[in-house]
Amino acid sequence: MKHGKIIVAALFAVIAARTGARAQSSTAQAETLFRQGKDLIAHGKIAEACAAFDASQKLDPTIATLLNQAACREKNGQLATAWGLFLDAERQSRAASDEATRQLHQVATDHAARLEPRLSTLTITVPAENRVGGLEILRNNELVDPGAWNKALPVDGGTYRITARAPGNADWSSTITVGVEHDAEAIETPRLKAAALQASPAAVPGSPLPPDHAVTEHPRSRVIPLALGGAALGLVGGAVGFELWASSTYDKSKSEPDNARQDSLWRSANTRRYVAEGLGVASIACASVAVWFYLRGDQEATSAVRQASRLFVGPILGNDRAGLALEGRY
Repeated sequence: MKHGKIIVAALFAVIAARTGARAQSSTAQAETLFRQGKDLIAHGKIAEACAAFDASQKLDPTIATLLNQAACREKNGQLATAWGLFLDAERQSRAASDEATRQLHQVATDHAARLEPRLSTLTITVPAENRVGGLEILRNNELVDPGAWNKALPVDGGTYRITARAPGNADWSSTITVGVEHDAEAIETPRLKAAALQASPAAVPGSPLPPDHAVTEHPRSRVIPLALGGAALGLVGGAVGFELWASSTYDKSKSEPDNARQDSLWRSANTRRYVAEGLGVASIACASVAVWFYLRGDQEATSAVRQASRLFVGPILGNDRAGLALEGRY
């Protein structure tokens, strides 16, 4: 039992020694960084000095280092940050009993009071009618608590990106620049717009293909089908006209006493009948293409429509021949 007590005591001694060594190391590092910070300020390297004071305070927090942090931020033009650090130092030293700490408390109080009138503010206005479910406001990627909306809050001078986002809505963002001191800026967030439809599941690897009608839909073109339908009616009219003309000529040939003249009329009647038949076939073709274009109604049909708009249909007439001319592409 006695040996057990000795072992436990030894373990506690080792732990205490290691803890003490670690504390001494942190204190030494903090002091070194503190001195480097003071030296950097003397050489005008303000930003580097602030980083040194920050690291020193993290290793070994003291009121003196906190005040140097605040003074460094003030020199660096970060007045809101400096004001907050002075207030922190004032609060931590408020209950001080020794004279040295009370003096530091007074330094913090005086500096905070002198800085406050110089501060710049930024108001992020979020009207009640613009608030949607799950709305979040960010300032430079830092979430702004809803309790801070519509309030003029002190900020360091600089440019800020304000972002509004909410589930199911498109993000909105804008930038605003705030002066280093004595500036009051405000920015209002609009009501977010509903987000665009998500991409088709077919675009996601491993997802099932959607039905054909769900992939892409395009409005049907009515102009070209109507134009082709009109052309089909015109061709039908032409076919009827040529057929009547052919019948009339054929009747004349039967009553013609001159054989040569009769043969000529008969050939003319046949030619006009061939033209009528060709126009009839062309009218059926136009009507079919019109129906095809109307039912297809997609981008590929639209491209074909542009090419079909160059299609020319017309009869060919001659002394000994007749036919239908088609020119263009479809």
